[in-house]
Amino acid sequence: MKFKLLFSYRFLLFILSVLGVYLQLTKHGGFGMMLYYTILSNMLVMFFMGDMVWRMVRGRSTQTQGYLRMKGAVTMSIMITCVIYHFMLAPLATPEKFYRLENFLCHYIVPLWFLADTLLFDKRSQYRWFDPSVWTSVPLIYLAFALFNGLVIKWPIPGAKDSPFSYFFLNPSIYRFFPYKTRLFP
Repeated sequence: MKFKLLFSYRFLLFILSVLGVYLQLTKHGGFGMMLYYTILSNMLVMFFMGDMVWRMVRGRSTQTQGYLRMKGAVTMSIMITCVIYHFMLAPLATPEKFYRLENFLCHYIVPLWFLADTLLFDKRSQYRWFDPSVWTSVPLIYLAFALFNGLVIKWPIPGAKDSPFSYFFLNPSIYRFFPYKTRLFP
């Protein structure tokens, strides 16, 4: 009974992550949306949950130390999406943009359910002391890529006011005369 409930929970989370990524890609700019950290971290969860469900179907363990350490990295990556969106981007969103299914799926439902899965169903004490430092590499790699894209490659980002920068807080040109006139401090 416990296995069926856990499998159902994880399969539903996998379906919701697929749906969130699908809706974001199809409604808001296609593959150009993959330049957003939100989409990349949700795709990471989608692939990880797909692998986890596949492992459960095949009877393989999802509770090994190495696997749980990878899951910790994915959890941190997706929670950055939730926290940054909630505190930095949601206050700037219009109601038409905020109250959309794909927005809630990618910024709240999938990240918080994935965190709950990690906290409730995984074995305790599986991490090493330096794991959080290693996990930080995923967002830092994205940061380096986002800055490189904005400054050198200049691929346009659909829906971004600061395109080719994906988010306003990554655009160094608005901080040129900091702390004088910027978007954050008018």
